[in-house]
Amino acid sequence: MAGNQTLVLRRHFKLASVLLASFFTAVGIGLQWPDWPDTLQQPLWSPALYDRQAKLLDVQLAADQQWRMYYQGSAVPDRYQQALLQFEDRHFFYHPGINPLAIGRAMWNNLTTQQVVSGASTITMQLARLSYGKTNRTFSQKLREAWLALQLEWHYDKPQLLVMYASLAPFGGNVVGLQSASWWYFGREPASLSWAEAALLAVLPNNPGALYPGRSNEPLRAKRNRLLTRLAAQGLLSPIDLELALSEPLPQRPKGWPHDAPHLLNQLHKQYPQTQRFDTTLDGALQRQTGQLLQRHSRYLAQQSVHNLAALIVDHQQMAVLAYHGNVTTDSQAGSHVDIIRSARSSGSILKPFLYAAQLDAGLLLPTALQADIRSQFGGYSPANFDLQFRGAVPAAQALAESLNVPAVRQLARFGVAPFKDSLVQLGLTTLNQSADHYGLSLILGGAETRLFELTQAYAAMTHAVNIRSIDVPKLQTLQGQTAPRLQLPFSVGAAYITLQALTDVERPDSEGSWRDYSKSQTIAWKTGTSFGLRDAWAIGNSGRYSIGVWVGNANGTPAPVLTGGQSAGPVLFDLFHQLPLANWLTPPLYDLDDVEVCKADGYPKRLQCDSALTQKPKAAKLQLGSGYMQQLWLDPTEQYQLPQGCVPGMPSHPQTRLVLPLAMAWFYQLRFPNYSEVPPVWPGCQGDENQHEAIAILSPVSLGKIMLPLQGDGKLGSAIFRAVTRDPKQTLDWHFAGKYLGRTHSPHHMAIQAPSGRYELVLTASDGSRLTRTIDVLRPELAQAEISPP
Repeated sequence: MAGNQTLVLRRHFKLASVLLASFFTAVGIGLQWPDWPDTLQQPLWSPALYDRQAKLLDVQLAADQQWRMYYQGSAVPDRYQQALLQFEDRHFFYHPGINPLAIGRAMWNNLTTQQVVSGASTITMQLARLSYGKTNRTFSQKLREAWLALQLEWHYDKPQLLVMYASLAPFGGNVVGLQSASWWYFGREPASLSWAEAALLAVLPNNPGALYPGRSNEPLRAKRNRLLTRLAAQGLLSPIDLELALSEPLPQRPKGWPHDAPHLLNQLHKQYPQTQRFDTTLDGALQRQTGQLLQRHSRYLAQQSVHNLAALIVDHQQMAVLAYHGNVTTDSQAGSHVDIIRSARSSGSILKPFLYAAQLDAGLLLPTALQADIRSQFGGYSPANFDLQFRGAVPAAQALAESLNVPAVRQLARFGVAPFKDSLVQLGLTTLNQSADHYGLSLILGGAETRLFELTQAYAAMTHAVNIRSIDVPKLQTLQGQTAPRLQLPFSVGAAYITLQALTDVERPDSEGSWRDYSKSQTIAWKTGTSFGLRDAWAIGNSGRYSIGVWVGNANGTPAPVLTGGQSAGPVLFDLFHQLPLANWLTPPLYDLDDVEVCKADGYPKRLQCDSALTQKPKAAKLQLGSGYMQQLWLDPTEQYQLPQGCVPGMPSHPQTRLVLPLAMAWFYQLRFPNYSEVPPVWPGCQGDENQHEAIAILSPVSLGKIMLPLQGDGKLGSAIFRAVTRDPKQTLDWHFAGKYLGRTHSPHHMAIQAPSGRYELVLTASDGSRLTRTIDVLRPELAQAEISPP
């Protein structure tokens, strides 16, 4: 009998052991492999953007329309932690997520008073409740929350749990989390909160709907002050600190959310959708200051039917963005959501400096070398300068500073569209994704689209390269702590410096007054651009430390008469520079520069006796400019005639070096420089091929191989107006076309010519016997598009 009882007891013991082991196994499995609520696994954060000093600049609503900002610290600030634990859970660091003593006390108090007068929830249990969201407060739900609290304690340490609670706690309205509440109510980071502010945020989640700053002040103040008194009793506040904290007023209204960089935040959130906090390189004070300045300009431009502008400020020594305003407008309907800084817009002539630098390295250019600025034709493409004037000949640096179109197109035709397009791509312009033939020569005048961010980066990279003496430069950065990708400049440091020097002579806006007369005027290399049709105005500039890019226009592409780079974007650029510290200009990279002795008159390397000057070239550049425009003439004693040596026995002659331009260049050049000396005629009887100069030139039409007669309003063909010039303006011209005599002209020489389509010979004969012959194909208008196509 006793044996049977023992056997039964053993069986019960084994069963109990199995059940107990199964229970603990199940508990262990449940603790080790929890099924976390979505709120813990994938919390919905508000994307937030901070400046380089960790000051909040912008924030967006989370996907669930809550202001829930991510708290980055590994532990909550000490003042907030002390206040929270004193108010909510003084035994937090000693219980496993559930406090049995608190549960017993709460049950006894509630039973004896027949009402709920106290709770037993620990901070971990409150975190569990917040994780489940809004649910019915049933007994079974409380058990789920208690079990989740145990699981949380199993997987996270106490400081982590406090951070998780502080990130999910409600603080009134749709403000969730300590980070959000601290910025919403006080406008600063939680670590900077005072004792009174920390205590306020500790009590607020206890009843966020009823205790709202600005509405229920007295109950909120009393609750906060009781907590402060308890903290002082624990020795955490001195009597003076307590007195000051108790006297500190509650916020009458929230500080609100800053929205100082919305376009950058949108761009970063789109680029990094899983990132909730963006610590940027922006200077918060500068960002706000420039925003106010741009708003003033925006109000002025709006009166002239221009509604959008964008600006980017860069510290090019660090290649870091300091201010980013993607779209400033006074009209919320005027495409204010469009980030112009990242949008592709027509480039205008803003790319010219890069061609200039590339030509310097190729040896095709010197800053002083005269460039032809005359009527030019490339197929059916005839470029014109913005002022519709021609200068005949102009030094290359001046042509760049004045942004002359004709010299730039001629230079590109010589350099090549394909290599220039490749250099722009290497420079970081990602919008040039078509073939070189697609762009043609118009690439230099706005035939492509580009972005303000990439353009400003390219200009900043040139200056950065000069500073660091290397063409290997980092790309622009907007985020801190990232390793910047690299750019390899497609031209040398020397070429970059010479180009920037040329841009320091660009005429500044009228608002700058007589800037050349002020010795303290800051050196700024800058360039403007205006797109075809007056739709985009650009201005980009570099000082010794900063680079600024400005775009002005209408986001929808509507043109406006004021939309030129110098008139609308330039004043904004210089106002932005005025708010930045002065910076010393670049130190010349002498190791990558060579001096070149040139003739002053034509700017080409000296090869004849002439008044000379020094210019610079990149050290590695092999010059291939040609001989220039200086010629040695043998003149008679009166210098009225050319007198080749030995032509007239007994008549002495002497050499003289003069600037001798081609006739078309000379004609326009002399209009600006009346003292330009014409080539004297040759002494009668001494003419020879070796001393003959161009006597007649046709100025227009410039496409002499093929011309198209204009179609008049009545459908009939009109006439082509030919313009010619002679070396000696006193000469007359006789015009013969297709064997027929058309007439005689005096300077200025104009002749209207009309003929059916076909090939003809044009002969011009001057009164001194000089002759010019050209073969011309006249095209019908319907054939012109096929045979004369623009580049």
